[in-house]
Amino acid sequence: MSKNKYSQNYYNVISKYKGFHINGTDKLSGPKTFLGHSLVKWIVKIKDIIILSSSKSIIDYGCGKAFLYEKKINILNRDYKNLQEYWDLQDIYLYDPAVEKYSEEPTKRADGIICTDVIEHIPEEDIITFINDLFKLANKFIFVVIATVPASKYFDDGRNIHLCIKTENEWKGIFMRFKKKYPDIDQHIFFNDNQYKM
Repeated sequence: MSKNKYSQNYYNVISKYKGFHINGTDKLSGPKTFLGHSLVKWIVKIKDIIILSSSKSIIDYGCGKAFLYEKKINILNRDYKNLQEYWDLQDIYLYDPAVEKYSEEPTKRADGIICTDVIEHIPEEDIITFINDLFKLANKFIFVVIATVPASKYFDDGRNIHLCIKTENEWKGIFMRFKKKYPDIDQHIFFNDNQYKM
C-alpha cells in the first residue's frame, strides 16, 4: 500500500499513539497502555467465524501490544500456548503503526481481518480509506468492533481519542456501501454489544 495515503492529521495521531505506547496516559504506564485487552471478549466468537469460513490466516489490524498472541491462555478449562493455537490458524499477522514491533504494514492478504476498537480512533477524513484498506486485505471476512461513544482518554490538545463517533445506523450505511463494493467478503460488525452481520 502506498505511503502517505492518509491525511497529515492521521500521521499526527499515529505519533501521539506512539507516545502513549511508550509513556502511557494519565491513568496507565506505557507498558500497560493499549495492550490489546479489547480482543478478550471476542476470541470465542472469532473462533466460530474462523471455523465457519474455513479460514487459515488472519491479520489483526490495530493489534496494540498484542499480549494475547504471546501468552498462554485457558479457554473452557483447556490450556493453549497462545491465541494462534486456540484459533487453529496457520498464520497470524499483527499490525499496529504505533507499536514499533508491529509497525510493518501488511502487504499480503489473509482470510480474515480483525479490527477491534480501532476504527473510532481514525480521523473522520480518513475513515473510508481506512475501511477500504481492511477489505482489500481480506479473502473471506472482516471482524470489526466499533465504539459509538467517547472514550475516557484524551489527547494533550484536548480532543477525545475517539475521533470518529457515529451512530450505529451511520456505520451500517457505510458498511452497506462496502458490501456492494466487496460482495464476497463477509462482514461481522459489532457496536459495543450489538452485532450487525452482512
